[in-house]
Amino acid sequence: MKVSIDAILQSARQLKSTINVDEHKSGNKNKVTGDKINIEHRVMARLDEIHNQIKDIQTSLSRYQVIDDGIRMLLDDKKQGGTNTQNIINTTLYNNRPVLKEFLGDSYDENTILHKKDNLKNLVTDSVTSLQRLEVEFENIIASDLARNVVLKDKIDEINALIPRNVKNVHHLHNLDAETVKRLIQ
Repeated sequence: MKVSIDAILQSARQLKSTINVDEHKSGNKNKVTGDKINIEHRVMARLDEIHNQIKDIQTSLSRYQVIDDGIRMLLDDKKQGGTNTQNIINTTLYNNRPVLKEFLGDSYDENTILHKKDNLKNLVTDSVTSLQRLEVEFENIIASDLARNVVLKDKIDEINALIPRNVKNVHHLHNLDAETVKRLIQ
């Protein structure tokens, strides 16, 4: 199916004029404002969720890093005879909790440790994948016209501070302006 840009723009103009006529006839300017506020509220709620999820993932990744370091020390200790195993397990802490002991359970043989190391690798991969999905969703919100809203700006700045960014990627993110897009397609 072949669709021209002129046909798309004409359809958009017709829809816009229909909406304007309907608003004028019904005197329903408040509904449009109410819808906008409802959308802003939903976006703010989603931004709050994204913010909390990113913080949770970052906390989990930090915990996984401590566990990974402990597993590495345990495996090195096993190669040297395994005389320091209990000390490593008891001193590997995250927020004053024995995370290595919690993660490994009661079995500290080499096969169990290697199996748990693979499990940990999968947990890290899943967390990083979730973080990347949240980043993409957040970037989509930034690219939308909603990101210009003053109410949402503070939350967007908070999330931006949490996400490490490559300098090159920041230049590719910008707000879309409907007028600019329309001008570019004509």
